Amino acid sequence: MNCQFVRKVKSRAETGDNNSIVYMNTQNRHFVYPIWLRFFTLIAGLAAFLLFVGPSVLFSNSDAFLPWNEQGSILPPGKMPQFKLSSEQPQLTEALRYKAQVEQGGQPRGDIKVLIYPDGRVKGIWNGEYDQPNDVHCVILAANFTGNIDPSKRFVKSDPSKLYFLTAGTSTLMETNLSTSRNRGINGFIYVRGWIDPNYAVVGELIITENKRTYETFSWDALPVK
Repeated sequence: MNCQFVRKVKSRAETGDNNSIVYMNTQNRHFVYPIWLRFFTLIAGLAAFLLFVGPSVLFSNSDAFLPWNEQGSILPPGKMPQFKLSSEQPQLTEALRYKAQVEQGGQPRGDIKVLIYPDGRVKGIWNGEYDQPNDVHCVILAANFTGNIDPSKRFVKSDPSKLYFLTAGTSTLMETNLSTSRNRGINGFIYVRGWIDPNYAVVGELIITENKRTYETFSWDALPVK
């Protein structure tokens, strides 16, 4: 059996380049693949991925970024915030009020109100009612959340201008199957977070969960209102 094996070696003598990798086979042919080209290919692929999926992937692309796993950045009750904003981030010189429609898959899912104080504290409510698939109607009985900004978090390394906030709370929903008239109460946790840009526009996310293992994700965006 006549087999050829390919091996990878680093050689200054063969390439004359410390930043190259030589691929050589048994026929003594070799191809020099510069390391800088490998990094360029990786960065280009990552940029194309983010362009395709959009910025929402930065909210929940792994367990580490699920809101209950970063809840340590929320200050305990009674502790006054002491945040230092960078010059690129939006400055909180006055309270910011937001009111927006919450959506899931392009369908309305109630309304959200968020208040961001100049000291960085954040609070809000989610209310309303909406229809779900399979003839189910949902009423948001109570959903309140509190938290704060986190200036240390970065949207992406090349864009330090956005300001992040994270909140947590509890929620109570009532689902009614209109076909059977059966009701189901849902008690769980609610997390609301978002990015504020230098023009004070917010791109936000709302997550509800009963057990911090399964969850539903909603989106919202808004400009401040007077």
